[in-house]
Formats: sequence, C-alpha cells, structure tokens
Amino acid sequence: MSTDEILIIGTDPPCPRCDYLKQVVVDIVNDLHLSVPVRHIGYTSEEAHQLAKAEGLVPGTAKDVAKKLGIAMDWPAILNMIDIAGLTESSSGSPQCCPSAAARWTPELDDALRPCEVQALKAGIMMTPVLVINGNSVHQGCVPDADQTRNWIKSAYTQASEGNRRSIETEIEVLGTGCKKCDTLYDNVLIAIDSLGGAEGCSVKKRTDIGYFRKMGVAVTPGLIIKGQIVSTGRVLTPDQIVVHLESIL
Repeated sequence: MSTDEILIIGTDPPCPRCDYLKQVVVDIVNDLHLSVPVRHIGYTSEEAHQLAKAEGLVPGTAKDVAKKLGIAMDWPAILNMIDIAGLTESSSGSPQCCPSAAARWTPELDDALRPCEVQALKAGIMMTPVLVINGNSVHQGCVPDADQTRNWIKSAYTQASEGNRRSIETEIEVLGTGCKKCDTLYDNVLIAIDSLGGAEGCSVKKRTDIGYFRKMGVAVTPGLIIKGQIVSTGRVLTPDQIVVHLESIL
C-alpha cells in the first residue's frame, strides 16, 4: 500500500460501520481540499493482514472477538438494530429505495458491540472498522468521533505540507477511552498549557484507539504522553503536576 493514502479496513462488502466511516473520511478530505485517496479493503485481504501483523495482531470482526473469548452477544438484536436503522424515509414519508450500508449505522450499534471492542486486543484481533492514515492504524473497533477523525487527517496532511513544522511541534497525547477521568486529564493538560502562556508549538491530542495504547506501552488509562515519553498512566494529574512535566521536557 501507499503510505500517502487513507484506508478503512472492514468487511467486504462493507458493513454499516465500515461504510459510514469511509463516508465520514471522504467528506472530511473533500472539506479540507486534500488530494488524498481513500480506499476500503476487506479484512481478509493480504494487505489487511500485513497491517495487523505489524501490530502483532490479526484482522477480524466483532464476531471473531466474541467467538474467541466466549463473549455472550445478542446477535439477533444487533441485526435488528441494523434493519430498523435502514428503514429511512423520504420527504414523502415512504421508505427510501436501496439505502446505503452507511445509512444503517447508528451510535447505538457501536455501543452494542462495545464489549467486543474493549476486549479485541486481549483476543489479539485488530477489530473492524479500522482507520489507517499514512500506513499507521489510528483507530479500530468502532466509528471514531468525527472531530477527532478530522484532527487526525488534518494533522497528517496539512502539517506535512508546511515543511519542518512537525519537527518543532511538541505533541502531548492523552490516552483514554472517553471516560470521566480521561476527559478530566485532557482538561487539566489544557489548563496547564494555558498557565504557561499558551506554550506555543504544543499540540494536544486525544487518543482513543486501544491498539495505539498497546503500541505505546500504556496498559492502564488515562495515560499522558509528552514528546513520545510516558509521563503517567492510570491516574489524573493535576494542572500543577502537568506543568512540572512540561517544564522539564519542553
């Protein structure tokens, strides 16, 4: 694969989650006026297996995770959620003809499959849908937040066109699945940066992909990483504590 592209690894044909994620990515790429190809590839393809192998995983679906770990899932109910979501209506009040797979996605569908998502790494599975940017897996297991996806794409491609900006930028990462502690740590990082006068050149990113947690060596969230160095795991640092770390690393 070319590193200068965005991939969505999913089922073939695409399921609602995979198709919706591709739709979101294409919209973001177009909105940012980027000339970046977006491709969907099947999780059973050799290309998908090579990408997963690089992270010590194998590609698979929620069903693969549930089967391997014995997770009890109400599959008929989940399929029913997809069927109901697909019954969209036109302006005339009648169902639309042949709705796309993306039209059948809902946040509730991701919530229903969350038990598999959070256990995927334990099963050694890179769970679909997977978002790959520039050859790196940035998210897997569910449809990521659209704003976060936009930030990933914007960071990867708009900054690349600005010469050596990346080399002088200090990246601060908050790793977490979106729980209250993770959000509090993120807010405390912003407060700490503000107390230092804005710390020009710093970028703060939320990382929600459990595959990335494993890659960086963070076993317990929330995690805080500054310039690639793990600063803390499993606890919420205060703004003052974060300032100390920033001053020692920046």
